[in-house]
Amino acid sequence: MGPMRSSPEKQDDQESDAALAVRRNSTSVPPLHPEIRSIVQLTVAHARKVYFSGPLVKRIQRQPDGQRPKDDGWVDVWAQLSGTTLSIWDMKEIEEANRRP
Repeated sequence: MGPMRSSPEKQDDQESDAALAVRRNSTSVPPLHPEIRSIVQLTVAHARKVYFSGPLVKRIQRQPDGQRPKDDGWVDVWAQLSGTTLSIWDMKEIEEANRRP
């Protein structure tokens, strides 16, 4: 018995489905190895987690020009540690921004 032939309409549908599958696979990211996938998931979760957010006191030992500060160098700041990113804002600037309407 020879190969089964499908109607031209079904054959066109099968070809378009196959072409669609090839396009999907060519534009998508290949699947990751399970060990790598777990590392990527941990990295993403780590980057989104906020470990600390609150007031701190920061000591400035040198100005950008290399000179020592005129005062004792302690400055109130607001800090946030999110993942591996530490963001620091000057408390004076935050208080000024809060006073603005």
